[in-house]
Amino acid sequence: MRESFLSDLEQRGLMFQKTPEIEKAFDRGTTLYWGIDPTGGDLHVGHFLGVTLLKRALEASPANNIIVLVGGGTAMIGDPGGKDAERPILPKETIEVNKKSLKAQLSKFFPFDEKRVVMVDNADWLEKATVIDFLRDAGKYISVNTMMDKESVQTRLTRQEGISYAEFSYQLLQAFDYLRLFESHGCEVQVGGSDQWGNIIQGVELIRKRLGKTVHALSFPLIVNPKTGKKFGKSESGASIWLDADKTHPFAFYQFFINTEDELAPILLKYFSFRPVEEVDELIRAWEAHKEQRLIQKELAHELAALIHGQSVAEKCRRVATLLFEKGEASFTEEDLEFIKKSVPYKKITSAKEFVLEEILHELGMVSSKGEARRLVTQNGVRSDLFFDRYYVIKKGKREYAIVEIVQ
Repeated sequence: MRESFLSDLEQRGLMFQKTPEIEKAFDRGTTLYWGIDPTGGDLHVGHFLGVTLLKRALEASPANNIIVLVGGGTAMIGDPGGKDAERPILPKETIEVNKKSLKAQLSKFFPFDEKRVVMVDNADWLEKATVIDFLRDAGKYISVNTMMDKESVQTRLTRQEGISYAEFSYQLLQAFDYLRLFESHGCEVQVGGSDQWGNIIQGVELIRKRLGKTVHALSFPLIVNPKTGKKFGKSESGASIWLDADKTHPFAFYQFFINTEDELAPILLKYFSFRPVEEVDELIRAWEAHKEQRLIQKELAHELAALIHGQSVAEKCRRVATLLFEKGEASFTEEDLEFIKKSVPYKKITSAKEFVLEEILHELGMVSSKGEARRLVTQNGVRSDLFFDRYYVIKKGKREYAIVEIVQ
């Protein structure tokens, strides 16, 4: 079963890079860690691949343990990777609030029992380390040559803003983290996105050179649409898709995956689904025969909504989506409308006299001008229906909805 963890990752396309003989670590059971930046207090779908990989490791063997490292120390420095300019330094108080929020959200996926699942903050040792400690224990073993080779460093050097020494040292700090976790927790595998491979390898090399010990690195791919090259994680409007229901309504989350492009859908199913690989492959074959039915998108949306928001919420999402986009709105209940009104353009009015469709369309941002609104209404490109003498459901085209509620 322990061997199947890496095999399962490979079959799903989740193993981008690995160090030699990493299988031996998982053979006997191991401790692995994944780092997260506390510059924000919420998880989004971009984080979710790392979260699911940790969850898979826990479920693969009772001998596997995981550590979530919150970079409270490194957040005050900043990783230059993917950034055009240096980030502002956050106050410690903000970082503490973000840490608590992240832990609460991660607890939905695995319990922090302080045995198999632990959260640590690298500020606990980085703030205590003296400059001499740091240079002796880390700086002495990592060459500037390898640090300069990093693409993120080279990119920043070509820009007018350049790169500060603080940001340049980020990869040393991450390597120092790995050293400390190896010494204190016996951690011997670090996981991260493929863009972090260079930083992770610095830690592997530091432990080898300083302690003569072998540890490992494992990276998973960044999610990119193979057709468009667009990075995964944002809606068409550019809004981030959050795991917190208060930031992204569960129905909006569900619809995000329903609307996944065909090029990306089978990739996401393999990456995110906890179904056995054989079942995933069978589902993909069924989807390929009738892509217009969007079978993968529906199954993926439901599975992830259930995992993140609970089974009952996932069932609500499926019911409402079916009514909106397949069977028609005639069977709406008041509960349905209350559920979805927070995930679509929404407006309150005090009486039916205030409902002027052309004006409402413009106010809700469904059209760019009142002239466009008038044309849509004249050409029957939009319609509105009143439910329960209280909710106007507006439908523009096949997929755009809004709700106007009469509130006395």
